[in-house]
Amino acid sequence: MANESNNNQSLRAFFVQHGTKIVVAFVVLFALVAGIVQYKEARKVAAAEQSELIGMGLTYLYAGEKDSALVEFENKIASGKLEGLALAKAALFAGNIKFEKKDYDGAALLFQTTLDNAGSVALVRSAAMHGLAAVKMEKGDFSAAANFLEKYIAEYGKRTGDKEDRFQKDEPADEVPMVADAMWKLTLVYQQLGASDKAKATAEKLLHVYGDNRGLSDKARKFLATL
Repeated sequence: MANESNNNQSLRAFFVQHGTKIVVAFVVLFALVAGIVQYKEARKVAAAEQSELIGMGLTYLYAGEKDSALVEFENKIASGKLEGLALAKAALFAGNIKFEKKDYDGAALLFQTTLDNAGSVALVRSAAMHGLAAVKMEKGDFSAAANFLEKYIAEYGKRTGDKEDRFQKDEPADEVPMVADAMWKLTLVYQQLGASDKAKATAEKLLHVYGDNRGLSDKARKFLATL
């Protein structure tokens, strides 16, 4: 009994001395957990709101009403309400429409906006890089086009062309689907720059790595046959 009494007294003394600290610690921990949960929920709500803002533009786009889609996307971009990935997507869609209309300067500004806001989302970021390269090609700025295409291929081209690895399904896959197209464009750009050796090497690499892409590999073979 004496031992039990001593233990109870020691326990009471411990809580008298440290009880407030323990309570505060639990309160802080609870607040931290609650804050994290609220933050995640707020992010979900914000993402949903951002997606809703570009919804009408997407509806026009899917209906083939590109002029209306362009107006809608540009209005939302100008409103300043879009941010992050939603802004990147809206600018990308608008940039594609302007590119089709041959408004290359307008398209370039929008593609750059996409690049600045896409973060690490590969499909969106790579599409903006590809778009900027295409703009530079149309404007005859082949050095700038080569720069974008080289970065594109270096960042997103993961395939090696190793037939054994491919057969065993060990070959890494590209992060995005347009690497072979970028490599073909780079071949043409090098040719325009008078860099015949680079053009030849790029076409040969295209054949080696993307020989299963019949359309582009045929173009590469025909190109090499003219050298």
